[in-house]
Amino acid sequence: MSRNKTSANKAKKGIGEPPASKDPAYLWSMSHAKGAGEGIYGLQLVPAALFTAVVIVIIRMFNYTRDMTSFYWTGNSNALVDFFSHYKVVLIVICAFAALLMLLYRLCTQSLAIKKSAVYLPMAIYVALVLVSYLTSEYKLFAWHGWNDRFEGTYTIICYMFMLFYIINSVNTERNVKWILYPLTGVTILLSLLGISQFLDRDFFRTGMGQKLMLPNTINSDGVSTWELVDRATSEGNQFLSFTFKNREIYQTVYNINYVSFYLTLLIPLFGLLFLSEKRPVKKALWGLIVMLILINLIGAASSGGIFGMFFVVLTAVLILRKQLLKWWKSVAALIVITAIVAAGTHSYMLSYSGSSWYTEVKSAIISVLNLNSRPEVAGSVPGTPDPTGGNTPAVTATHLDYFETVDYSLTFSIDGHEATIAFNPADSSDMTARDSDGMPLTLVATTSKLRDSDEKENSVFLIDDQRFSPVLLFPATSGSDESSSRDTCIFRLADNPQLWGFRLTDDGLSYYAETGKLVKLSKIPSMGWKNNTSFGSGRGFIWSRTIPMLKDTLFIGHGADTYALYFPHNDYVGKHNAGWNITTIVDKPHNMYLGAAVGTGVLSVIALLAIFLIYFVQSARIYARSKFDDFCSAAGAGIFFGTVGFAFAGVVDDSTVSVMPLFYGLLGLGLAINSIILRREALAAQDAPLSA
Repeated sequence: MSRNKTSANKAKKGIGEPPASKDPAYLWSMSHAKGAGEGIYGLQLVPAALFTAVVIVIIRMFNYTRDMTSFYWTGNSNALVDFFSHYKVVLIVICAFAALLMLLYRLCTQSLAIKKSAVYLPMAIYVALVLVSYLTSEYKLFAWHGWNDRFEGTYTIICYMFMLFYIINSVNTERNVKWILYPLTGVTILLSLLGISQFLDRDFFRTGMGQKLMLPNTINSDGVSTWELVDRATSEGNQFLSFTFKNREIYQTVYNINYVSFYLTLLIPLFGLLFLSEKRPVKKALWGLIVMLILINLIGAASSGGIFGMFFVVLTAVLILRKQLLKWWKSVAALIVITAIVAAGTHSYMLSYSGSSWYTEVKSAIISVLNLNSRPEVAGSVPGTPDPTGGNTPAVTATHLDYFETVDYSLTFSIDGHEATIAFNPADSSDMTARDSDGMPLTLVATTSKLRDSDEKENSVFLIDDQRFSPVLLFPATSGSDESSSRDTCIFRLADNPQLWGFRLTDDGLSYYAETGKLVKLSKIPSMGWKNNTSFGSGRGFIWSRTIPMLKDTLFIGHGADTYALYFPHNDYVGKHNAGWNITTIVDKPHNMYLGAAVGTGVLSVIALLAIFLIYFVQSARIYARSKFDDFCSAAGAGIFFGTVGFAFAGVVDDSTVSVMPLFYGLLGLGLAINSIILRREALAAQDAPLSA
């Protein structure tokens, strides 16, 4: 046997390596620290396994209160309920605390060691910017705990980074890798079967047992427990809980169908590479079955974001593994066949009950990206598009309302690029005068018209005697319902659109009377891009066009982690209207994890975050381009690499959330640790290469 082959075998087992104090793989180590190739005890990997594999499973009701009534764009209740995020964060914190205890134990026993890694610097910068953004935040409660139903605040992000650091420095051997990946395998099977049950309209969480798992068994004022109410409803053929998810929607335990496809971009490459590289028939069949289950969930979720991420997974894999894929051609062909069968089967099944499928979603996304459904500049109407919260919304008419602006006792508006101002007499709100943008008077003609098309009687209305503003209907002021806060209300409407815009005169001037019952000042909202295609990406064009101008205030320091909803211009009712939305829709996330971070923790923090990703991607590309994939670690490492690439690209259209980010950061840390293992093996093998027999 050659010396270098013997050395390679020793490297796999961690034999014959220098002690930690002399190991070049370590940045710093204590006297009793194990060598880089010596495994950490399994107990010390439990926090990493829980963080990576188990957090995503948690689903439990949590009641809480926050001061929401102080915001003009929210309702009139401070009582909130969460099912999908709070208790996930609780487990994240528990994992981080347990990991900290493990590090302190190593410190006390002189066995702590820290590996060399280029990602530490951008990680430190990112954490520092997250903390500074919190300390300077105007809304410290939200910046610390995170927004409602999300809870991805400052301490949660710090836990992410700490667990990333812990996993990098705790996984030293293939056995350590399996301590994390095998629990993840079990959870993946569980969630995949749950998703399939939802897809087949047999949602476990709609059963009595499933709802009991979600609900704490509290005793009501009448002495009846929650679980008794669940049993009573179930016996009557009803559901105690009301579900916002439609039947057959795959949401698993992650709150949103988009998040299902988002996190599955991490797992398909991982189990796909294990399938491709596996030589033992039984294990190969197991990995293939898992891939099939995941594909059913990915395609059945019908979310183009995950498919978008998978495009980059396949592209990266082909570029890196060109020659290796040819050697695996039979297994590659099998994967293609599995994918085709799943795609065809889910397409047929979805068509049978809804008339649409994943193909419809992908086609719609492509049309949106190519700007084929933008608003035409001719007469007619454009069908409404679904907003990110779901549901079809009113059509956008050819008469385009550009903006409203309320200043003192005047209303400035623009339609199809033509601006006019209506001034109200504070002493007599029915006394109105109108001028165009050049200050020229416009004649108001009194007539009658229906306020709503469904109304039987007509109301008094003023028309503007100017062709540019002929679609405008101004229904004169009437007495306000709340005399303490407002005096009068007037209605603005376009003749070819049913949307009513109510404005009230108060002692503070003219304000828009929002559907929340609150008075709101309106102004021109800065926007950038997607001017004629705000419906791009199911409304992402509208959201992004309003978010990008917000970044000028957060180039270095953000407003605080997960505070995006507090700074989005919710008073852009016209923008929502033009995007085909219900104008009461609250935008609490940007549907882009990088824009969310840029607003919350600053553009500079996003650069630091991307630096972490880039360092790992470049390192991985170099390793796996030359790998022979003759062991578990190399296959798992490559799968994690391709998955994180796909996830990073899918993040352009999906949000960071506590449902998926622990899995991402857990696998990212594992990927970096696997790279360290492989590089160490290569270095040891290279030492004896010239002495081969």
